[in-house]
Amino acid sequence: MSAATPQPAATTDRRVSLPEAFALALRYQRENRLAEAEALLRRILHAAPRHAPALHLLGVVLHQGGRTDLAAELLRQAVDAAPDEALYRANLCEMYRLLRRLDEAVAQGERAAALAPDLALAHSNLGIACYDQGALAQARAHQERALALDPQLPAALNNLGSILRDQKDRPGAIARYRQVLALQPGHAEACNNLASVLTESEQPEAAIQLLLPLLQRLPDYAEAHCNLGTAFLALERFDKAAHGFRRALALKPDHAEACLGLAQVQQELGALDEAQAMAERALTLAPPKKCPPAHVLLGRIYNEAGYPERSRQAFTQALALDPTLPSAYLGRGHLSMELGDLQGAEADFRRALHLSEETPLGLLGARLALAQVDKVREGDENMAALVAEGAKIDELPELKALPLHFALGKCYEDTKQYDLAFHHYQAGCRLKRQRIDYSAERTESIGDAIRGFFSKENIDRLRGEGCASNLPIFVLGMPRSGTTLTETILASHPLVHGAGELHDIIRIAGNPCDSPNPPDDEPQAAGYPLNLQDITPAALQQMGRRYIAGLQARAPAAARITDKMPANFNYLGLIHLMLPQAKIVHVKRNPVDTCLSCYTRLFGRSQYQSYDLAELGRYYRNYARLMQHWREVLPPGAFHEIQYEALVADQEGQARALLDYCELPWDAACMDFHKTERSVRTASVTQVRQPIYQTSVEKWRHYEKHLGPLLEALGDLVPASYS
Repeated sequence: MSAATPQPAATTDRRVSLPEAFALALRYQRENRLAEAEALLRRILHAAPRHAPALHLLGVVLHQGGRTDLAAELLRQAVDAAPDEALYRANLCEMYRLLRRLDEAVAQGERAAALAPDLALAHSNLGIACYDQGALAQARAHQERALALDPQLPAALNNLGSILRDQKDRPGAIARYRQVLALQPGHAEACNNLASVLTESEQPEAAIQLLLPLLQRLPDYAEAHCNLGTAFLALERFDKAAHGFRRALALKPDHAEACLGLAQVQQELGALDEAQAMAERALTLAPPKKCPPAHVLLGRIYNEAGYPERSRQAFTQALALDPTLPSAYLGRGHLSMELGDLQGAEADFRRALHLSEETPLGLLGARLALAQVDKVREGDENMAALVAEGAKIDELPELKALPLHFALGKCYEDTKQYDLAFHHYQAGCRLKRQRIDYSAERTESIGDAIRGFFSKENIDRLRGEGCASNLPIFVLGMPRSGTTLTETILASHPLVHGAGELHDIIRIAGNPCDSPNPPDDEPQAAGYPLNLQDITPAALQQMGRRYIAGLQARAPAAARITDKMPANFNYLGLIHLMLPQAKIVHVKRNPVDTCLSCYTRLFGRSQYQSYDLAELGRYYRNYARLMQHWREVLPPGAFHEIQYEALVADQEGQARALLDYCELPWDAACMDFHKTERSVRTASVTQVRQPIYQTSVEKWRHYEKHLGPLLEALGDLVPASYS
């Protein structure tokens, strides 16, 4: 049975003195009986309106109850009543900080520290207010002063950890957070902060082990849900990451970091419109010092969506706010590389390299980017640094070892050390394969469903007028098959705008009724093709119009626009029904060369079939079956086919045939495609900045002895010349 609620004014026949009433209120506050404490304190203040201790304690109670604005007003009244009481000013400093009244917070903190130089809490609260103003040096000095006065003050240790984290001293930050937890194992903020910095230190698994029990204890801790999402994002567990970010936003709708994290997940899943909206929302919510990462993410989103100028502006804005941000230089460098400015790209990558010296993963990202700009040569300083790092690769965290293996693979391939190159490619692929969810059986099942739905009879039944626009030219095929080269030749024509790899068809196919949440590159993400069972010719026409509207927004003045999403081979029949006047170009390449080129690339996202040789061979067979199906069920001339090897052997002849099919007049600029000024977002970006070369033809022979599982999976698709 519960005890009756104490009624202090009626517990005795005598009157309770103010000191006795205040002592009882203090006891209630310490026992977290906040409603009783508040009621008693208000009765005290009714009797003595300027009772400074009661004003102060009521402010503390209101803050504990989540009413920080009212708490600040009560603490201000306490300071007015007792202006020389340092503790009151120290706590008012914290209230003003929480309300983002930072100048007032610092002023109160400075006065508190001046009144009581030996009050550790005054220095600690002043330090965190300075931290929020971005004055890290002053913030650190005040926290260190607080700890000199009280070496076991948890707030100061926790705050110093956050300052050290911002100063890129992650080991120091981790040590301070662990000190807090040694003193107070249940200190939620220190636990959450430690998890965050562990994720930044390439230890997301350790972060998750801290956060899961914390959230069992405090299920409504929004910041911890956000950090859990960030840890899962680092592990590419996108479903769990999205859940963490969405839970944080449900608890705290103005959580800027959760918005930014969810935007990253949406970008990874190809939902670019949603990602852009969420990143822009993060910008409106974040304090200025937290904005640069949002600008960087927007830069990547704009670039992927086909808006390179907006992308450059976003990276420039990030660097204007924080000129020391490596990710902004890397983003701008990759954009410069895609636009053909290899010198500008190298300069930005080297700047990122210099700024990443304190962050191993960032340093590796910069070195990997430098290795991509050009062929690596023996004696190259960047290769030497990568090889030195590779000497301890087995001791490195997986997040760092994975890209390092691919970087070393490229270095050794460029220097013709093919066995060493394959060793690293294979090791990198094994690490990547462990991190992803991919099923060859599921891919084959989807291929069967696509062929089943798009039978000749069904295509004839659904064929209507469609959208009559001839604006699009689709370039599709396997990744690494020559689609980029083909698109770049087309984009060199003055009438053609090259839009690059667009997710538009994938989104429309997954959302035929224009509902939200567009899918990933894999068709099964939204039930395609089963979601088309009730589709009508009129609906297909409307889907075509939606696609054209999105295409025109990217280049309103262009006569023709290319869409080079390789995965559109899954949607070729749908494209034919939606856009019967569109031109479709299928690029083919030697199956073994194609698959090897996929296997030796660490893709930015998707392409999960690429990290196991046998699965890669099965994926290619599924693609080949689907392309043969389209040849059989679509009318002659529905799409044009180019053989990559024929294109590199006879560029002009193949280019003329391509332009004839696209109903474009011949233009000699198509022979100088490597000079075209346009963005190229693909793993082949540096190759299309050079004249056509034949070194990639039969490249697989260098690795032949290692490719048994691939050759077996490809079976009769291996070229006849192979014995």
